[in-house]
Amino acid sequence: MSLTDLEARQLISRPKFVRNWSGFKKRDNHAGHVIGSAIIVDENGISIPGVTIDIEVKAPVVVVGRCLVLFTLRKRDGKNRPRIFQLEVCPRDKRSHNGLTTLYGPHEHILEEEPTSVVNSEVHCEDWTGCFSWFLQRINLGHFEVDEPC
Repeated sequence: MSLTDLEARQLISRPKFVRNWSGFKKRDNHAGHVIGSAIIVDENGISIPGVTIDIEVKAPVVVVGRCLVLFTLRKRDGKNRPRIFQLEVCPRDKRSHNGLTTLYGPHEHILEEEPTSVVNSEVHCEDWTGCFSWFLQRINLGHFEVDEPC
């Protein structure tokens, strides 16, 4: 059963915490990419069924110094794990979304709505801590330790 928009927004705003952070591991099918994941629990430490986060860092293809980082909150739906919320961080001059709106630079997705630009001064390729903190704040997820992957 898919989440409604209201259910997704309630899940995003609800206080949450991480359990069993995997740390970053190399992806076998993508050279240079790393991904980490964790399950999500509520304020009582009880697992929220099917809800996880993924943080994926994609290696630049051509130009060193470019970034592409995906911070994603997901909820299992049968065999699929669609995103509820995603922060995509890339250089501000990089076209990052083609849809009804063309976007450049960092942006966020909520469910399948058109994404919106993120203009927060801490959300950019050179500030891992700022990006991570902003993601945690946006989805109301308690802080946890993550080694900077790059």
